Amino acid sequence: GMVKDAGKGLILVVSKWDSVEAKDSFTRDSLAKVIAGNYAFVPWAPLIFTSSITGQNVSKIYDLALEIDEERKKRIQTSSLNSWLKQALDAHPPAGLKNRSPKLNYMMQEKDNEVPAFKIFGSSTKYVHWSYRRYLETRLRKSFGFNGSPVQLWFIEKHIAHKHGVSPTKG
Repeated sequence: GMVKDAGKGLILVVSKWDSVEAKDSFTRDSLAKVIAGNYAFVPWAPLIFTSSITGQNVSKIYDLALEIDEERKKRIQTSSLNSWLKQALDAHPPAGLKNRSPKLNYMMQEKDNEVPAFKIFGSSTKYVHWSYRRYLETRLRKSFGFNGSPVQLWFIEKHIAHKHGVSPTKG
């Protein structure tokens, strides 16, 4: 959880895979489900089984780390993000709370953030439910990747977005 909160990349590594006794072709899959359940708060983190004695998948850790670094540096054009947002909203519009329905108008990626971070502008954004945030993040990952890295979504009210030149996410 601290890794996610810090906005760092993450690889879940199961070591000493060679010492597992009586493993068959289903052992890895059944164990992967248990591990995924224990780490459900980071479903975006890749899982790898290694053995330092046999060298199995040890070098793949470095390859994954480089891939995650590339994913974190990925930049998506604003026009692509806005097309994606429209499709996501058309497929599943946000539900409202307290008779207020959020309207999400457009989005853009933050440039100066080392974590993949996206600003979504609209009205009544404080009423966006946490489950809808998760829906957008999951759909964003399916479309654009960002495997192994947390994604930040900022929901910003249009009318206060650039008041007096101050960024609402910096401060």
